[in-house]
Amino acid sequence: MIQENTHTHRILSVPGIRKSEQLKKHLLMEIEQMLKEKKHTLDTEQKLMMRYGVSRQTVRKVIKELISEGYLSSRQGSGTYLTGKSPNDRENVVEILLATPDDYIFPELIAALRQKLGGLGFRVSLTENMADFYSERKILESFLDNPPRAIISECFSSLQNPNLDLYTKLQRSGTTLLFLYGLYPNFPAWSVVKDDNYHGAYELVQKLSSRGHRSFAGIFLSDTVQGLERYQGYIDALRDMDMDFSRSHILMLNKQDLKDLLDPALQLKLQNFTRDVLYEATALVCFNDEIAYRLLPILTRLHINVPEDLSIVSFDDSYLSLIEQIHITSLAHEKHSFSDAVTASLTRLLSDPSSDTIIVPWILTEGTSV
Repeated sequence: MIQENTHTHRILSVPGIRKSEQLKKHLLMEIEQMLKEKKHTLDTEQKLMMRYGVSRQTVRKVIKELISEGYLSSRQGSGTYLTGKSPNDRENVVEILLATPDDYIFPELIAALRQKLGGLGFRVSLTENMADFYSERKILESFLDNPPRAIISECFSSLQNPNLDLYTKLQRSGTTLLFLYGLYPNFPAWSVVKDDNYHGAYELVQKLSSRGHRSFAGIFLSDTVQGLERYQGYIDALRDMDMDFSRSHILMLNKQDLKDLLDPALQLKLQNFTRDVLYEATALVCFNDEIAYRLLPILTRLHINVPEDLSIVSFDDSYLSLIEQIHITSLAHEKHSFSDAVTASLTRLLSDPSSDTIIVPWILTEGTSV
């Protein structure tokens, strides 16, 4: 970026072209260059006046226009910042990488992000990596020649991610990184928007305990950050209340199992767990609504009545919690709160690259399963 007092871009009077038009053209080029250099703060009015040889009134007029067009934002007492939107529309792409975009929790989130980010001038592109590190690597490699403005990436595993090198290359090229639901254990402290999984599970156990339950069981995922956090909150709550948290009362599934919940082998596993454990337990905490929903027919076949014999709680408060006659008590986010948090975090990162973690709290939606 050109330094003050060089006057290299000093604007001259040109018949038929206002100085404000010339200044706007120069500032748009400057914004594009600053984005490539990962600079985020526009020079002061005084510096711009000196550099381009124009009046304060002209500078203010152009800055106001650029703010209204979404290229700049003004912070009271702090200055003027780039929003991350590029004058080159081809660069205003936000890539969303999800393991399984058709997962029941994603369509609403995707639609909300398309609407919110589209309103800010960004084009949203959605790619499925099938929860596979190699597939993710091929996708990231395809971004290297023309890096997107930002990547929103689902953390789909609790394992170390071998693609740290590509994420780092993309970040150094100017791509903003934002992760959903957690961070891989070998990644630096990049920004993340996640659920409050630990305290959510802890709260569910407390809720069940307040209803008199003393014999618990749980079904969780062993290979996702969300699953391990919910498991830990569940275990710690039982420990703190001096209740049994025996390993035999916990069924650990994996992310692939979620795709195969109707598979006969997995149905048999759920049925055996139900017969061996849930006849004794009076309360069950499920990783999500899908597991709880698929379990209800098995409970019916084994003559276990909900909630008379067994109370069930879960996460997500999705449509799956409402399909059956029994409505599952489930933790949810306030409407649009997760997509709002993702949008707010991304727009802040585009103008201020310092990383942070946003934890979206849960609210309990009471059903008829407790």
